Amino acid sequence: MIYFKVLWLNAAIVLLLPIVFLQALWVRRKTAVLPEPSGDRVLCSINEKEAPNINVLVIGDSAAAGVGAATQEGALSGLIYSSLSQHGTTRVLLHAKTGYKSEDVLRLLQELPKQHFSTTLISIGVNDVTKFVSLKRWQYNISAIESLLSQKFGCQNILFTALPPIHAFPALPRPLRGLLGFRALLLNKAMEERIANCPNSEVLHVSALKLGGSAKEIKESGLMAEDGFHPSSKGYDIWARSALTRFRSS
Repeated sequence: MIYFKVLWLNAAIVLLLPIVFLQALWVRRKTAVLPEPSGDRVLCSINEKEAPNINVLVIGDSAAAGVGAATQEGALSGLIYSSLSQHGTTRVLLHAKTGYKSEDVLRLLQELPKQHFSTTLISIGVNDVTKFVSLKRWQYNISAIESLLSQKFGCQNILFTALPPIHAFPALPRPLRGLLGFRALLLNKAMEERIANCPNSEVLHVSALKLGGSAKEIKESGLMAEDGFHPSSKGYDIWARSALTRFRSS
């Protein structure tokens, strides 16, 4: 069924290609490019010789990197560290970069030295949507990422953040917004199916980003940054708190 929907979507994109292409150029020219926030990407409440009780990896794209927040303290990894450090010796390691797709995260995990993480929080998918990574490649990358985290890094708690509601991103006009949003829904469905039988993994849905929310509602909510693409500090706070409810140490 999901592949039939992909075929339908591809046909719609082809039919609307001239409009979608012009809208994509307009969005690229119009949208402010926000920098990755300053701040430490390795946060420790211990010295380097001690082993942390809680060792967390945050990895992924520009949202994982905190774009939209002023500093890392108000971004995803900083907020997670601030909470966890109150409950035990904690280390939070951030590996993220603007523009990263699922294959970039996979390559990064292959290159990282072997170490143990109790929990990994992953943010990928938006760039796979906008750069039209195939569904087959997306599914392969998800499986490979899960396998690496489980086997190489001994991670017992892997959280794949669900793709946000691109269909309601304020920065995107119609029909581009709808087409990309529908593609995001398909990638979410494929990700859920791919990790359904992985006992250490789950898809994290951030409840504040309602599936049925409109672009106007999301814009007025204050959950998104000025560029209309990334979370604001308020959005990161809700995301971090949603993730923390699913964390468990090992």
